[in-house]
Amino acid sequence: MILTRRILLNAIGTSLLAGPVLAQAANTAPADFKGKVFVTERGGVRVHTYMADPAGALVTSHLVETQAGLVLVDGQFVAASAQELKRYIALLGRPVTRVILSHMHPDHWFGLAHAGFEQVHAGPVTAKFITERGAALVAERKVETRVPAIAGTIAAGDETIGGVVFRYRPILDTEAPEILTIELPQAGILIAQDVVYNKVHAVVSRQLDQWVAALKAIETRAGEMPVILPGHGEPTAPASLAGLVGYLQAVKPLLVANIGKEDQAKAITEEIARAFPDYRIPPLLTLGLSRALKA
Repeated sequence: MILTRRILLNAIGTSLLAGPVLAQAANTAPADFKGKVFVTERGGVRVHTYMADPAGALVTSHLVETQAGLVLVDGQFVAASAQELKRYIALLGRPVTRVILSHMHPDHWFGLAHAGFEQVHAGPVTAKFITERGAALVAERKVETRVPAIAGTIAAGDETIGGVVFRYRPILDTEAPEILTIELPQAGILIAQDVVYNKVHAVVSRQLDQWVAALKAIETRAGEMPVILPGHGEPTAPASLAGLVGYLQAVKPLLVANIGKEDQAKAITEEIARAFPDYRIPPLLTLGLSRALKA
């Protein structure tokens, strides 16, 4: 199955209308970094976003400044990116008082040990996965890293850390079984992680309807959270989410029509890549499809 003319035109139209909207587009990383750093400051809160280069899948890690130090949301995937993150933290000259892991996927935690972090706080689903299956995943992927220990489990609700309110909202059954999103209400910043990809091909799942619904719910609260920090790609704004909704809606009929045909993952990726030429790292879509297409 290929994209119908209607789906293709809708996809391209949505993609072109919703270009990458950056909260603050200036890259402040040191000149020798391969990754980029974006600093977002609003309502007296400053967040540093380190984004890996394409070899690190454009994964983001966010450092929230508080009176007590830094709160790190997510590690990195590859060692080189994690080491750059570690260097950037050292430049800030403040201790990391807590590490929060948003979800179970290894591209957000395989690099933690390389950045010098051994413990994380996470939602209950993620914490259970890391505890019970993290070691097996490391062995399966043959990666030189260590599984982080779970220092605490995070439930939905508010927590004040060093004078900054962190509002935890777990979102279930989208890109991952559980993604812990974090709102910084006084700043109007939403750390959405892999609920949002900004002009990056998504590691899709079969839960595309739930994913689209989650994105539309975020759109309705644009006035409260005008800045979105994605899990892959640059900081953005709610106006850009229509592009991702169109992307997922374009993927859905191709995925549904090919359940049980894992060998179609690459062909579907090529079809979607033609419809969304400004999206980066197509292998991420292939990876998601290779799992989602299994009977």
